[in-house]
Amino acid sequence: MLGASLFLIALTVMLTWPQALHLGSRVAAHYDPLLSIWRLSWIAHVLPYHPQQLVDGNIFAPHVRTLAYSDATLLEGLIAAPWLWMRGNPILVYNLLLLGAIVLSGIAMFVLVRHLTGNADAALVAAVVFTMLPYRILHFMHLELQWTMWMPLALWAVHRVFETGSVRYGVLTGVLLSLQGISSLYYGAFLGIVVALLAMMLAFRGGALRRAVVPLGLGAALALAVVGAYTVPYIANTAVLGVRDPAEVRNFSASLASYVTAPQENWIWGWTAFRFEGDELRLFPGVAAVVLGALAFGLRARRRLALMYMVLTIVAVALSLGFNNPAYRFLYEHVWPLRGFRAPARFGVLAGCSLAVLAGFGFEYLESAVSRSRLRAGLLSAVLIVLVFEFGSAPMRLDDLPRQVPDVYRFVKILDPAVVVEFPVDSSLDPLYMYWSTHHWHPLVNGYSGFSPPDYTETMKRLEHFPDDRSIDRLRRLDVRYIIVHEAFYKPKDHAALLLRIGRRRDILAAGRYRDWVGAAQVFELSRTGGSGCRTPATATNQPCS
Repeated sequence: MLGASLFLIALTVMLTWPQALHLGSRVAAHYDPLLSIWRLSWIAHVLPYHPQQLVDGNIFAPHVRTLAYSDATLLEGLIAAPWLWMRGNPILVYNLLLLGAIVLSGIAMFVLVRHLTGNADAALVAAVVFTMLPYRILHFMHLELQWTMWMPLALWAVHRVFETGSVRYGVLTGVLLSLQGISSLYYGAFLGIVVALLAMMLAFRGGALRRAVVPLGLGAALALAVVGAYTVPYIANTAVLGVRDPAEVRNFSASLASYVTAPQENWIWGWTAFRFEGDELRLFPGVAAVVLGALAFGLRARRRLALMYMVLTIVAVALSLGFNNPAYRFLYEHVWPLRGFRAPARFGVLAGCSLAVLAGFGFEYLESAVSRSRLRAGLLSAVLIVLVFEFGSAPMRLDDLPRQVPDVYRFVKILDPAVVVEFPVDSSLDPLYMYWSTHHWHPLVNGYSGFSPPDYTETMKRLEHFPDDRSIDRLRRLDVRYIIVHEAFYKPKDHAALLLRIGRRRDILAAGRYRDWVGAAQVFELSRTGGSGCRTPATATNQPCS
């Protein structure tokens, strides 16, 4: 196990290179790492003193339950909290959680396949497939979507229930399903479907169902209780946010072409990314893994298990097709929780999980086929080299994140707690505003998440004309007190004109000019009782506010 773990660590470093060189300073070139760092930091911030406010993130003020506008990543946040309380580098903590999840997913697959086969070499092959699955690169920017270690372990626990009839393993199955749910709500729901299907197939053995029904019932009850409690704020949010727009679900539904399309970073198959479009729809599992999976039926002793995992693979692929599959459309209409999920294509990771098991079985067959041949000694090395070469995807595209807290946020931190808005209002800047808000924790009008409040678009439209009367009225309705204007994101002429318009108002008071992370920023205070009239300089008499 130790050797396999070290090997998987090395493969993860290689797969995500050069991330390992920049653990404390760089993240994937995407907005979502900023969202994840904010989520981890918010959980650590609120837990010690105000745990009742856990889901009330400081974004999209004055709205509540904003942490539940996307996956709250509760388990990741609980693990990160002690390190953040000790003032650990949040970028480092984030990257260790990201890369550690990939390694642990491979180790979990090793545990499952070694149990099913008793063959450490076959287990290592399966672990490499699951660790280096191209899906990992597709979602390199999504922390919660790398937390797949509970999938193989939950499948292992189900097998143990049917082998032993032990209540302990039934409860463990529930615990693992619960851990998956609070790691990634998407995966918790998806894994529940796959675990139920595996249990039904295993129950066909004589007497197996009678032995397993009580343990699995207890495990299911535990998982439903934990995940049910966890989803309370999500259910409450549906009254405000509604369910996912079917058009959005359709856009994130895979097609069969998705399974011959690899992420563009892949060394061999990256060219396929430009032939088929789709943000999350590049689900190619690799030729070598598919070939090994096809060989899984070679050993007669494994055929029954191979058939089960082939069924799991097919079902996961079918569900990943989303609205391109009539069966999923039926489930979407009749299974209410599915209406909260935007991306059915994410079922693809469970297809990859099942395929990895089949690949382990296939390798076991190859090993038996050359058992008396000189090829046996080099077989494992040859297969691993092929897999590593085909899955190779480095270098990753990374962005630097500054660690030094800008002076403007140091100043805002010492101000009385009040609602802040940052300009320019721009969806591409909102994740950065969120990231920097972790240093002052004032409520923030700006925000970035899986959902946004129904009135947020209207708010942003009104604020485009700041500081006219309609925008100021909107800010007052939002109880905004502090306004930050970042100079670097305006053209010099536009910035000067904006400051001139602000200067004409009696109800916006200057609070200073400070350094931000790219240049300078002005801080203003919106008076709570001031009128909306102009403060017109002597040199600009009779000029209207605009």
